[in-house]
Amino acid sequence: MGKRISMYSLFIMLMLSSATPTVSSEAGDDLSLADVGLRLVSMRNDTGLDTNDDGQADAFRVVVVLNATAEMADVNMVLIASTGPRTIEQWVNTSIEGQENFSITIESWEVGQYSMTLQMYDPQSMSMLVNLDLGSYWFEPALSLPTLRLSLSAPAYLQTGDSCQVTRVFSDEVGFRYGMMGSRTFTGAPFQVFESDEVLDCGNWPAGAYSLRESYQNGLGQTSEVELTFSIHNRPAPAFDLSIVGDGDETGTTCSVTLQPQSTTESLSSHNRVWEVIPNQMIGNVSSIDCSQWPPGIHKVVVTVTNSEEISTTRGLNIVRLPPLVSEENQTENTTVWPTRSLGSEVAQNHNGWYAIGGASLVVFL
Repeated sequence: MGKRISMYSLFIMLMLSSATPTVSSEAGDDLSLADVGLRLVSMRNDTGLDTNDDGQADAFRVVVVLNATAEMADVNMVLIASTGPRTIEQWVNTSIEGQENFSITIESWEVGQYSMTLQMYDPQSMSMLVNLDLGSYWFEPALSLPTLRLSLSAPAYLQTGDSCQVTRVFSDEVGFRYGMMGSRTFTGAPFQVFESDEVLDCGNWPAGAYSLRESYQNGLGQTSEVELTFSIHNRPAPAFDLSIVGDGDETGTTCSVTLQPQSTTESLSSHNRVWEVIPNQMIGNVSSIDCSQWPPGIHKVVVTVTNSEEISTTRGLNIVRLPPLVSEENQTENTTVWPTRSLGSEVAQNHNGWYAIGGASLVVFL
């Protein structure tokens, strides 16, 4: 490769020493570098640049040495690369004092055959001074072409309120390199998505089937498109049972009411739990209540469990608590007002009551 570049450079230098490149301007005047006070000393082409070391040429560089025959000379240089459908121009507009070196590089933007041309212009009249065909070369780009990716991070069976993220990945080194970045179009989300939104939180999206699509086109006409589909299912209402211990037992003995999830995968600890007890008892947002000290009687217990999606389930039951058996000497102020606990044979008959019932019966029959 080094020998090929050197031989090509030598050929260019010999050609330039024997003739000065000229072209005709639009006005019909023949102008050359000498007319604007310049001399092309040498030129070298680096045609096999492999910037990413993958074994394939991907860039072209031309090195130009110019000498100003006047005190200062102005010139506009452009390296033109064309694949047919697309053309890229790299300009260098400069003022030269003495002798100066200039390097112009074009990096390939697609796989294909590239035709390379170097032109120079008088910046005052924009008359062409030099028009050199630098040959045709095959390149495979090291720059990344437009690329879009969408990835979903969520449970396999996604429900409303679950942790859910959509990550967007975008790159376009070709468009960035040549100042030809395009715009991205995103559809399918339940709200507007901006180009700066790299991660979308879909944990608060409503239930439904989603088809997310993103497309992009840069100034060179290169495109990329990606699609991501998934479904979010309605989260069911909390499913639980009420487990009771101590129903029908004496006040003061073990008694509890506990929420028992029907599924081993569901936790009720993150849900809102509202208890209502009649007669009134103060109960917080808990999964189990202690009813051991509730007074004797029938207690109505109702609990409503609401998940993060404001979906709720209500369950209820009655708890019977009996007064404890106490002897007369162990009675307290509270136990004297509790209902009498009847054990049948322990309650004495009241003979006066029987007489009253018999008298009433006689009146009815008369």
